[in-house]
Amino acid sequence: MGNKDRLTAIKEKRKEWEEKVLMPSARRFGIEKRPTEFHTPLDIPDFDFLRDVGFPGQYPLTAASYPVNLVPRLEKGAKPGGLRRAGTYSGYGTPEDTRDYYRLMAKLMYTGGPNLALDLPTQCGYDSDNEIVEGEIGKVGVAVDTLRDFEVIFEAFTGNLDLDKIATNMTINAPANILIAMYIAVAEKRGVSLTKLKGTPQNDILKEFISRGTYIFPPKPSMRMFRDSVVFLTENLPAMNINGFGGAHIREGGATREQELAFTMANGIAYLQEGVNAGLDVDAFAPRFSFVGFGGSMEFFKEIAFHRASRRMWAKILKERFGAKKSESMRIRSQYTAYSGIGATTKQRALNNLTRSVIGAVAGVLSGGPPVAFPPYDEPLGLGWSLEARQLAEDAMRILMYETGLCDVIDPLAGSYYIESLTNEIEEAAWGELEKVEEIGGSVAAIENG
Repeated sequence: MGNKDRLTAIKEKRKEWEEKVLMPSARRFGIEKRPTEFHTPLDIPDFDFLRDVGFPGQYPLTAASYPVNLVPRLEKGAKPGGLRRAGTYSGYGTPEDTRDYYRLMAKLMYTGGPNLALDLPTQCGYDSDNEIVEGEIGKVGVAVDTLRDFEVIFEAFTGNLDLDKIATNMTINAPANILIAMYIAVAEKRGVSLTKLKGTPQNDILKEFISRGTYIFPPKPSMRMFRDSVVFLTENLPAMNINGFGGAHIREGGATREQELAFTMANGIAYLQEGVNAGLDVDAFAPRFSFVGFGGSMEFFKEIAFHRASRRMWAKILKERFGAKKSESMRIRSQYTAYSGIGATTKQRALNNLTRSVIGAVAGVLSGGPPVAFPPYDEPLGLGWSLEARQLAEDAMRILMYETGLCDVIDPLAGSYYIESLTNEIEEAAWGELEKVEEIGGSVAAIENG
C-alpha cells in the first residue's frame, strides 16, 4: 500500500472512530464538541525526516543546536572545562555594593563570572548625578558612570577569577560599545590579552525600540554603533560573543508567540546584514551571535514546538539568505530553551512557582536543551532572588539531570504527529509575520515607521 492509500485509509478510519467511538463517549458527559485532540499521519502527510528534523547539531537543527547534550555526565568520566562561565544576573547599588556582593558569593562557592545588571540611568546613558534620574540610581542594577566604577566592580575578580579565566556578561544595549571599551581597558591595565577575554554584551538595541525602551540614539545611528562592535569584536576579541539577542521582552511586551519569533528573526537579519555590509564574511562572525532567550509559558507542547521551529527558521535564514556554510553559523546558541516563563509566576503561594519552573525544565529537555528550572520561585516578589530560591531551582535541575534519565536522549518527541505538525504550524505563522516586516523594509524601517 502506497503512502497516499495509507493516508486515505487512516482518514476513513478516523471518521468512523469519531462517529462511533469518540462522540458517543463525549456525549455521556454532555460534550457535543470534540473535547481533545488526537493527531495522526494526516497532520504531517509530507513529513521528511532529513529535511524537516535531521540529526542534532546538523542542518536544519530542528532537533537540537548541538550533537551532544550539554548536561555534564560526570559519572561517565566526562571532565568539566576550565572556564568559569557568567553566573546569575546580578548587580545593584554602587560599584562597591556590587563588588562586595560578588566577593560574598565567591565565599559561598558561587564562583562564576559576573552577569552584570545595570541600572536604568546607565542603560539610558545618564550620569548618576543627573537630576532627571534621581531615585533610579542603583535601583534595578549597578550604577556605572566611569572606568573607575568598572575597576571597582572587578576588584572581586582576581587570581583564579581574573578576566582571562572567567566569562563576563553585560546586560547593556544602547551604550554597549562604551562598556565593552571599559572592559577592555580593565583588561589592558591588568596585562590580560584581548584574545583571552570571554563573555557576552547583550548589544540588542532593536529589541529596546520594540519593547523595553532603553535606547539613546535613533535606529540608524544605533545600528551604526552595532556595526562598529561587530567589526571590532570580530577582528580583535575572537573569544567574545558579539551580542545576546532574543525575544523574551517582546513577548512579555504583548507579542504573540509567533510574532515574538518573527520579530526576533527580523532583528537577527538586520544585525547579520550590518556585518555583511561592513565587508565581513558571515561565517566569520555569525557563530558568535548568541541568543539571550525567548519568552516562555506554561503551554508545554507549544513551547517545545516553538524552539524546534526557531532553530529551523534561524538555520534556513543563515543558509539560504546569507549563504552561511558553517553549522556553527546556523545554530541558535542559548543557555536555555523552553521554560515556564516569567509571566506565569504568581505572588500568591509563591512556592508553587517552583512547580511551574520544574515543568518548564522538563519542556526544556524535550525541546533540545538543558533542564533549566527558571525562574526561581520568588521571581514575582521583587528584584533579585533569595539564596534559598536559587538553591531549590538548582536542586530541581540536578534531580532532572541525574535521577530521571531525561537527558539521555535528544529531541525524543521528533516524529510525533502532534509535535511535528505544531512545529510546522508555528514556523509557518512566524514566516508570515516576518514577511510583513520584510515588506516594510525590515526591522529598522518598521521601527522608524512606528
